[in-house]
Amino acid sequence: PYDKYWGDPARAKLIQIDIDARHLGVSRPLALGIVADVKATLEALGQLLEDRAPRPQGATDLARYRELGRAAAERNLARIASWSGPGLHPAEVMQAVGSGFGRDAIYVADGGMTSLWARGFLPATRPRSYHSILELGMLGTGIPSAIGAKFADPSRDVVCVTGDGAAGFNFMEMQSAAREHLKITTVVFAEGSWTMEEPNERMRWGRTFGTAMGEVRWDRVAEGLGCEGIFVDARDALGPAIERARNSAGPTVICVKTDRDANMAVPEELGLRFAEVYQGPLG
Repeated sequence: PYDKYWGDPARAKLIQIDIDARHLGVSRPLALGIVADVKATLEALGQLLEDRAPRPQGATDLARYRELGRAAAERNLARIASWSGPGLHPAEVMQAVGSGFGRDAIYVADGGMTSLWARGFLPATRPRSYHSILELGMLGTGIPSAIGAKFADPSRDVVCVTGDGAAGFNFMEMQSAAREHLKITTVVFAEGSWTMEEPNERMRWGRTFGTAMGEVRWDRVAEGLGCEGIFVDARDALGPAIERARNSAGPTVICVKTDRDANMAVPEELGLRFAEVYQGPLG
């Protein structure tokens, strides 16, 4: 499906930078192949673009865009306002995380449905402070990305919000965080299912195959890796858990018992962002 995202090679020009010439043009045609170190090349290109950058022409549309964002947020909130449980709704967990850590934190979003809830309910951040797998179409890189972000700016809070399926890819990297004494917080949304896979499989085959994971206590796994672990299965425990993570001296994992059915009911306009990853820009 990614051919649609990359576009027609007859019209879309692709430039690939790689330190090994054997890697150039392997998967799709190139307009230009550059054999070079990526860091040095991007630094040079960045400087060229900086020199050519147009001057701001004003922000006449800013108020309109802010109003559109506010209206979208209200629509999303209205859809979950009547939900009463059991378990915790991923949207309310995401709101609590955003409220607890604020817009000055660095957020990393990982997982299928979890990334969509993050997009809709985490606060707007400072520039270069929100890293989502949706933009690159990958899975399971949240914890490693959070570690990299903390190394890049040790002075700021770094929070990874991840689904339990995505967490399983690289959860052992929490031991790296413990070994390096990195104060990051990982919030695992644990409803025990590969939730995003379920509708896809039912659509294609009328049933699911191995999507049920069962209960995994990620907080206990974290403790075994040398991190602080916190388990949350009630609303009144959510705020104190986030505050405890903020005040922790090292890496913390909060395992939140979210509701599978609530996680499945992601608002359509949030889901459309994921569709863009698979099908290319909409419209």
